[in-house]
Amino acid sequence: MKLLPRNRRVHFSRRQFLKGATAAGTMGLALPILPSLGKAAEGDFPKRLVIMSSANGVPRPETSWNVTSNGSGQITALSEILSPLQAHLSDLLVLEGLDLEVGKSQNQPSNSFHGHERGLAGILTGRPLQLGNFEANSGYGTGISIDQYLANKWSGQTPIHSLQIGLVSRLQSWRNRNALVYAGNNQPLFSENDGSVLFDQIFGEQIQEPEALIRLRKRRQSVLDMLKNDMTNVDKRISANDRARLDQHYTAFRELEQVLQGGEQSSCGQFAAPTFSTNDWTSESQMDGTSDFQLTQMVQAMACDRTRVATVQFGSGLGALNLSMVGHNDSWHTLSHDSDSDTAAQDKLVLLNQYIAGRFAKILTEMKKIPEGNGTMLDNSLVVWVNELGKGNNHRYDDIPIVMAGNLQGVMNCDGRHVQLGNRSSNDLLVTLLHAFGYQENTFGIAGLCTGPITQLLA
Repeated sequence: MKLLPRNRRVHFSRRQFLKGATAAGTMGLALPILPSLGKAAEGDFPKRLVIMSSANGVPRPETSWNVTSNGSGQITALSEILSPLQAHLSDLLVLEGLDLEVGKSQNQPSNSFHGHERGLAGILTGRPLQLGNFEANSGYGTGISIDQYLANKWSGQTPIHSLQIGLVSRLQSWRNRNALVYAGNNQPLFSENDGSVLFDQIFGEQIQEPEALIRLRKRRQSVLDMLKNDMTNVDKRISANDRARLDQHYTAFRELEQVLQGGEQSSCGQFAAPTFSTNDWTSESQMDGTSDFQLTQMVQAMACDRTRVATVQFGSGLGALNLSMVGHNDSWHTLSHDSDSDTAAQDKLVLLNQYIAGRFAKILTEMKKIPEGNGTMLDNSLVVWVNELGKGNNHRYDDIPIVMAGNLQGVMNCDGRHVQLGNRSSNDLLVTLLHAFGYQENTFGIAGLCTGPITQLLA
């Protein structure tokens, strides 16, 4: 089996640049330092998708996870686990009653497949595992994940197709218990734990000495001059209607010229070399620093329109993390299999889940720091927190904990709302995401597990 390579920085030759920029219907110039190209009107910002995952379900969900809401579904009190999200309450959509039907045995080629692997493979693909050489003869997933499906729809609009960010995601073990994201059947895309590698992938070409930056600007100015000449020649041969379609492009050129001539930085801001360093990006004891660094640069990448799709994976399937910063050093996975009656273990699990909720809050906080039009980046985005299980000690696939944030330009009902779904298939959530991003498709993954979009989630 051939694994897909991780994302790499995209380099354009002059010929590739000109070809892409003058293609029919293409409005972006693919200059990574200039994310505002193609935005002719204030407030015309791209939509983004961020999916964060954690493992092992949640302990005693009825009391530690489920929120309190009034008769209209507005949240009146967050739960113990979700309490770190209090500052973002008005941006949340908390789901209850969403079932991972694809994880149940009748959808798998073997009933003995491990529960965590099933859940991890199915939560974003809506499809089961295949046979293979891992535990219980299991293999990788059998279909594309929703993040990659959408990234493919937007292919070529940003320099980076998508980001897969790992936080102690055990990349050194290329197994199905580590694979959340899939480019297709048997094509896992593993998360990148090393923040320095990720930083270079996103911003490497911008971290230059002054002389190098001057040379870079001159090269880009030269390309623009040729591009304008090329478009002038095209303009002589097209209809009035087609000419009108190029007006936005000409506007973008003028804006770009002003930036290049003035030596200004783009609206996405300046970027410095990493200030956080570690010899081991998979060190659980440094999770605070590594996660802050990774999540912040992910948001900056989206602010610069380097990419519009990202996943953030905390730990592997099994979630075998030991996070001492929460007040204990017990294994998350081991605790998740303790009995409901073991209150000490359940309390420790709550602390671990609260920590991840705080990391979700970090993403929202960073997005709110980026102004866009009359709002912030979060208003143009959708951020989703998923889990591979509903409950860990019985590998339950019912009632998967899901939190969403960001109204996606008014498309989503993320306004402090709690929605009880009554055993709706998680495949329908994936279909709902398609509709939210403008694709009116009514199945994703196993078609028989789809009934259509969840209309309560859409504005």
